Amino acid sequence: MNTVREWSPLVELVNKIPSSVQRGLLFHDVSITCVDLVEEFIALGTDVGLVFWYNRKSGAVERLATDGGSQELSCVRIASTVEYMVAVGCRAGQVNIFQIPKTPPPDVCAELLLKAKPIERYTVRGLHRASVCELVWSKNGMRLFSGDSGGAVVLTEIGYASKTCQSREIINERYEIVQMDLHRTKLLVSSSFRTVICSPEDGERWRVAQVGKKDRKMLAPFGAVFATVHGKQQIVSTRSGFRLWLADDEGNVAQTLIFKELMRAPCPEIGLLNPSRNPIRIPTTFGKLYPFDGQRMVSVANGTLFLLDLERMAVVGTLTRLRHILDVAVHRNEILILESARSLVRVATLPDSSQSTIVLKNLELFVSGESQVVQADECREETPAELLVRNGESPGSSVPGDERIVDVDGADGEPHHDDARMIDNHMKKLELFDTLNELKYDESILFKSGRSRRKHRSKVNPIVEIGQIPKEIEPDGGEPSGS
Repeated sequence: MNTVREWSPLVELVNKIPSSVQRGLLFHDVSITCVDLVEEFIALGTDVGLVFWYNRKSGAVERLATDGGSQELSCVRIASTVEYMVAVGCRAGQVNIFQIPKTPPPDVCAELLLKAKPIERYTVRGLHRASVCELVWSKNGMRLFSGDSGGAVVLTEIGYASKTCQSREIINERYEIVQMDLHRTKLLVSSSFRTVICSPEDGERWRVAQVGKKDRKMLAPFGAVFATVHGKQQIVSTRSGFRLWLADDEGNVAQTLIFKELMRAPCPEIGLLNPSRNPIRIPTTFGKLYPFDGQRMVSVANGTLFLLDLERMAVVGTLTRLRHILDVAVHRNEILILESARSLVRVATLPDSSQSTIVLKNLELFVSGESQVVQADECREETPAELLVRNGESPGSSVPGDERIVDVDGADGEPHHDDARMIDNHMKKLELFDTLNELKYDESILFKSGRSRRKHRSKVNPIVEIGQIPKEIEPDGGEPSGS
């Protein structure tokens, strides 16, 4: 089982997010408020109404502006289907949906490459009267469920052919929606009061079934997800006191997993490159749940992250040395943690393959499970006689260059097997460093004096509001033609 750890900092990504933006005559600081990721992209929501769409392979960042100005974004979710569907929830209750076309593969005909589609935006207004705190996509990206802090759950159905979207409220729990998950046609909704399963019936009605017969004794941000446990699809729901319920899709509880005694034992800490000096106090319960790497489960509560193995009933790892946990996104074997407004942490079982370098491809030369820190010998000055013996000469030798055979490993005069392996590893490192020295640098990093000349040509607005015609706009600083 691969070890989960932080492999490299995400400073390069955070530095590409501007620290402030200008709105009119004023400058506003930019803070990251929510995150989500897929294999190719990372979406970062901010408090100024902008979503930064980061290409993990090329390193390019694109701005997606929401409708309504500089509203604070509270939640973002990505669905990778025929195109990328990015849903963003605002504190004011508005939901924006961006339809981002995927780049065609290089083997398609040139006619499709020339007809690149713009980014389209759908906007859902008036249905949420409180802050949108949870979003979940269907697999085909045609349905979006959004929940707010007032307990309302809204279904938005998108018609790609007709370029329309229809939204309606399906249930209202009256308490804050903590987490939602979707499996086929069943929607799992966990609020601060209870966890329910919503199933569509004839027409627009939805049948609601509660998970478990016992109500919670207190209001708490407990999560629930669909996950494969013991070889079958089940509902995993959080309960108080480090307990998890396993239930079927009708809400019948089949088993209770108790981790209370396991949490008292020492748990392995997930390695961080820049951990906090003050560890966070372990909470008394689990919170939201996220399936991780197929068989394990991630839970987040009160600034602490737990990595659980439900099959073996074990706590695989804990993360208690973060400053805060503002938001978490999990994709396969990656965990992206928003630690603060300008700090992102990625922990995973492997380095980021989308940004792999020649050093990461030869990582086994630098990271070894057998390597350990040893005490270095004390530095001291040697006498001339000791230097002669070290060079293979006796103190009374008359010929300084007389060759001597040094006995390395006893009487046979052959080097030890470990020494030979260290020498071979060292030679491979030298070859790698020679390869790095021969690499050509990117000429774009060179400073060039003088102002670059821009070609004065019109461009299409990259985001098209559904129901509007894309307008031709002039380049920055240019005068409109015909005026």
